Amino acid sequence: MTSPGPVAAAECFDIGEFRSFEEFEIKYAALATELGRAGKNPAAGEIDFLHAMVDLDDVRYPGGIGSRDYFFLTALVSILAPRRVIEIGTLTGFSTAIIAAAIHRQHGGGDAITVETIDVHTHCSIDETKKIGFEIRELIPDLASTVQVHTRRESDFARHLAAPNEFGLAFIDADHRHPWPLLDVLRLAPYVQGGGWILLHDIQLGTYGEKERSAGRSLEGKTPYGAEWLFDRWPFRKIRSFHIGAIELPSRKAALIPFALNLMERPFEVTDHAAKRIRRALYQSFNELL
Repeated sequence: MTSPGPVAAAECFDIGEFRSFEEFEIKYAALATELGRAGKNPAAGEIDFLHAMVDLDDVRYPGGIGSRDYFFLTALVSILAPRRVIEIGTLTGFSTAIIAAAIHRQHGGGDAITVETIDVHTHCSIDETKKIGFEIRELIPDLASTVQVHTRRESDFARHLAAPNEFGLAFIDADHRHPWPLLDVLRLAPYVQGGGWILLHDIQLGTYGEKERSAGRSLEGKTPYGAEWLFDRWPFRKIRSFHIGAIELPSRKAALIPFALNLMERPFEVTDHAAKRIRRALYQSFNELL
C-alpha cells in the first residue's frame, strides 16, 4: 500500500490555557459553544473537586498532568458527558480519577464501569513499589469501583472491552515516540463513536525539548514528537489547550487511512525490531477501519 499524497492539516480551535478557576468557567462556556452545547454549565461539585485536586499539587507524583491540563480534561468530559471512556497510559491513575469524577457528576450514582484504563506496565515507573493506578483509590475512593485497570495490555485490548462505536471519549498518554500515538489512535478509533473525540497529552513535547536543549538546558528524559506530529497534522476538527489536544474522529473511520499513511512517512522514533512490529501493527489496524 502506498501513500496517496499529502493530506492537509485542519485548522485548530485554540481554547488557550486554563490558568485559574475564574478562567475555568469562562473557557468552559467557550468550549461548550465550540462543541455545540452552548449554555451548558459545570456540574454541581465540579469546581469544589478541582479545588481539592489543586490543593494536592505540592504532594503529587511527577509525570502526571498539571492543573492547566486537567482543567481542560474536566471541562471536555463534563461538556460531552460520555458514559464510557477508555484511557491508554494509566501511570498513577490521576487522570483516570479526574475523568471518572467528571462522568459521575454528569450521570450520578451506580457502580457501572465508566473508565477502562490500560497500561503496559504493572508498577509505576516513578515509584516501582506502587502498582499502576494506585492514586485512583486515594483520590476517588467512593468511585473506584467505576474504574477498571488493565495492566500488561496495549491499546489493541480495546476490542475486548467494548463494541464498535461504544466509547464516547478516549485519552492517550502513553508512549509518545512516533508512531505509537498514531497506532493507539487507529486501534481505538473503531470503538469510539464516529464524531467522538480522542485527547492526546504532550502535544508540544518535541518542540519543548528542542528549545530547552538549544538554550543549553539539560533534560532527564527524551522528548519525542509522536503526539505533536499527530496533532499538528490531524486533518479533521481539533482543539488545543496547552499540552493537551483533542481530535475529532470522522464519521467514516476509513478516512483515517490516507492520513496514517502520510504520517508513517516520517522517520520512526521507535527503532529496530520494535519499529518493524509497530509498522506491521499499523497496517493491520487498517482492516478494522474499513
